[in-house]
Amino acid sequence: MLVHTAHLRCRPDAVEQFKSRLQKHAEITLNAEEGCQKFAIHQAREEPTCFLLVEHYLDEEALEIHRVAPHYLQFRKDVSDWITSRDWWFWDPLN
Repeated sequence: MLVHTAHLRCRPDAVEQFKSRLQKHAEITLNAEEGCQKFAIHQAREEPTCFLLVEHYLDEEALEIHRVAPHYLQFRKDVSDWITSRDWWFWDPLN
């Protein structure tokens, strides 16, 4: 298994739109991709423009399928004007 986390910040005036689009993206991904086993979205309590995505993929191939999927590419296009920063990390579970 591979765990991918993304820390995303959006413009303050786009928080609600961004949150809604993130939720739609997670739902589509979980329904369309067998290799995506979990897609959790978190919003910072003290900083509502900051979001944490935690995604679990079966393997590297499943992550690559996600990164070229039409719904992922559409998500990136849809939110491109709202994102102010994006940081990604990839993790190997230890337990």
